[in-house]
This record gives sequence, structure tokens and C-alpha cells, in this order.
Amino acid sequence: MIAASLWAVDALLRGVLIKTMPPASIVFFEHLIGFLILLPLFIRYLPKFKTLTGRDWAVLLGLTVVSSALGTLLFTEALSRSFALYDFATPVLLLKLQPIFVIILAAIFLKEKLTWRFLALVPVALVGSYLISFGWHTVPLVLSNRAIVYLLSIGATFAWGAGTILSKAALKKLSFSEATVMRYALAIPVTAIFMFSLRQTYGISQLELNQILRLLIIAFTTGAAAIFIYYKGLQHTEAKVSTIAELMYPIISILIAITALNPYGAAQQLSTANVIGIVILLAAILKISIDYAKYNPQIQEI
Repeated sequence: MIAASLWAVDALLRGVLIKTMPPASIVFFEHLIGFLILLPLFIRYLPKFKTLTGRDWAVLLGLTVVSSALGTLLFTEALSRSFALYDFATPVLLLKLQPIFVIILAAIFLKEKLTWRFLALVPVALVGSYLISFGWHTVPLVLSNRAIVYLLSIGATFAWGAGTILSKAALKKLSFSEATVMRYALAIPVTAIFMFSLRQTYGISQLELNQILRLLIIAFTTGAAAIFIYYKGLQHTEAKVSTIAELMYPIISILIAITALNPYGAAQQLSTANVIGIVILLAAILKISIDYAKYNPQIQEI
């Protein structure tokens, strides 16, 4: 929940960068700076990394490609195209499908059991998330020239959902700190390939002081630090539970939107539907978390 809250704050830090740097180059530089910060730990963990099997490397590489690079770039492209169509709502709405993907993938690949109590709370959480984002309004999905936006958004949502499953698999062999370090190490060549392939390069010499400072702040808050926190929680939590906890994102997003910090303009008014949505979503998240701790006594010792 803390990691998802940090990711929601990311828009405040990334907004200025998007106006001056190509998206793929931002992703590359934030991972490069994050890795440089984590370099002492990388050197410390080298003996452990040398023991990884081919399957372990495949999982880590897949995680890096799917989550660090592909998911972010697909969603950025979806947002870019939706802005051109004056349709910001669709990509954000489709992002709410991530728990569904994660729960299905967790049941298939991680063999996580789905209780009736959990399955009953999932739609409650999704309803709360919807009310926070869109209130009582409906968001029609009419297949026309917006079809590419739908495909890109669903692709990003699936990629991030798959990333959660791959992260959980990686954490079976590595500690949360080791997994974070390796994810950032592998992200450098992967994001560099995406950056050059998409012709979104940005030279190091072009970086201005304010851009470097913003990238450093991202690394220490919403970037590497958030991944550290997220992996610490994911190491002791089933994927199906963590994906619901990540719905803290819309709660924090709307709390930012109603203040002067709103990156999209003037402060928004909090509607009755928004308040109801926050209450419903928080209640669902806490209930799922409490139930999980109750039936997994080892969690209480952490």
C-alpha cells in the first residue's frame, strides 16, 4: 500500500520531465541512476548472483522486459494517443483490470488458492476504485479509431500484472533487496534497447541540473525506494492480495488532485461518489489484508 502510494506521487515528479525528455529516455535514465545508487549492494550480492540458474535469469530478464520497460512504454503511448482523442479516461479505466489479470495468473502459475471470501471482496474493491476515478459517470468503450488505445492500455495492464507474477517467482530465490538490485541492473541494457529502437534517445550531455535533480528524487522515492518497499511486502504476501493493495494508487491520486499540487491544473472538487469510493476501497483492502494475516500466522511475526 505504501509503494502504490509512492507511485501515485510519481506524477508530480515526472510531469516536468515528460515535457522536456522522450518517455523512453526517462525510463532509461531513472533506472541508470537507480542502479548507480544500488551499486554497493550489487557488488555485495555478486556471489549470490553467480549461483543463479538459467531459469532464474530467464525470470529476472522477463520481469525486466515486461514490467520495467514494456508496461511503462505501452501505457505512455496509450496516454499520448488518448490525449489526441480527448479521452484521458479510457487508459486509466482499463488499468483497473490489473487485479483480474494478476488473480488469474497467480492461480494458474503460482497455484494461489482463491477463497469465496476473497472473490467476493475483489469486485467490491474494483467498484470503489471506479467511483474514485469516475464517480457515478459511465465511460463508454466504443470500438472505433480508439481501438488502438484500448489495445495499448490492456497490453500495459497485462504486462504489469505479469510483472507481479514474475516478481513473486523471483522472490522465491532472492531476497527483496537482491531482487531490486538485479531488476535495476538488467533494466539498463533492456531500456537502452527500447530507447534506441524507438529513436527516443537523449544524450547525457543534454541533461540539465533540474532534470538530474528530479531523476535523483525519483530514484530515492517513487523509483528504487518504492520497489524496495514493494518487494519487501510482496515477499511475504500472495500476489492476489498485493494487487488489491496496489489500488491505493487511485486513492492517493485523487487526494493529490484536490490540492494545489494537482499536476493537471486547478484543484478538483471531491464528489460524494469519490468519498464513497475511497471508503469502499479502503475497507476492501483492509479486510482482504486482515483476512490474509489471520489465516497466515507467520505474517504477524514480520
